[in-house]
Amino acid sequence: MHRLFEISIDLQKGSMEAKEEIVNGACELFMRYGVKSITMDDIARHLSISKKTIYQYFHDKDALVMDVANLEMNSQKCKWDNASKESKDVIEFFWRATEILKNDMSKMNPSLLFDLKKYHSSAWKAFQAHKKEHITKQVVEMLIEGTEQGYFRKDINIEIISRMRVEQIEMMFNPEVYPSGEFNISEISTQIFEHFMYGISTIKGHHRLNELKQITD
Repeated sequence: MHRLFEISIDLQKGSMEAKEEIVNGACELFMRYGVKSITMDDIARHLSISKKTIYQYFHDKDALVMDVANLEMNSQKCKWDNASKESKDVIEFFWRATEILKNDMSKMNPSLLFDLKKYHSSAWKAFQAHKKEHITKQVVEMLIEGTEQGYFRKDINIEIISRMRVEQIEMMFNPEVYPSGEFNISEISTQIFEHFMYGISTIKGHHRLNELKQITD
C-alpha cells in the first residue's frame, strides 16, 4: 500500500511538471507573438509534443491563457514585493518597479493586452482584478508612505494619483496612443515615469530621484 502511494505521488509530480512546461512554453510564445496569432498547434510544435497532450491538461485555449496570465501576475507580484523589500525608500521602490516594468515590456508583444481584452475575457478580468487588488493597492501604500516621509507633496489626492499611475502602465500598450512602429516602449516607460515622479515629488523627492539617475545638478 505504501509503495502504491509513492507511485501515485510520483505520477502527480510528473503531471504537474508537464503542465508547468506547457504553461511556460505557451507563455514564451504569447509574449513574443501575442495571444491571438498563436494556436495550440504552434504551442505543440514549440514544445515538441502532440496537441493531444496539451488537451490532457487544458480543455481549450482559454484555460491555457488563464494559467499563463496567472503565472505572469504571480511573477510580477513577487518582483514588486522584492523591490519593496530591497528599496531604501519609496523613491527607490518606484525606480526599481519601473525598471522591472521596462524589462518585462521589452519582452512583451505590444498586442498582448489587446488580445486578452478582445478574445479572452476571463483572463482579462483576472488581470483587472490583479491590477486593483495588488498593483493599485501597493501604489497607494507607497504614496502614503512617501507623503509621510516628505518625498511626495502633501496636497496630492492619493486615490486619484494611484489610479492614474496604474492606468498609465496600460496606456503604454495602446497602439492608438503609441504606435509600435513610431515609439520605443522603454522610452515611453521612462518618460511617463519621470513625468509622474517629478510631478508628485517635493524638492526632497527630486533630489533623491536625481541621485538614482546620477544627476548632480
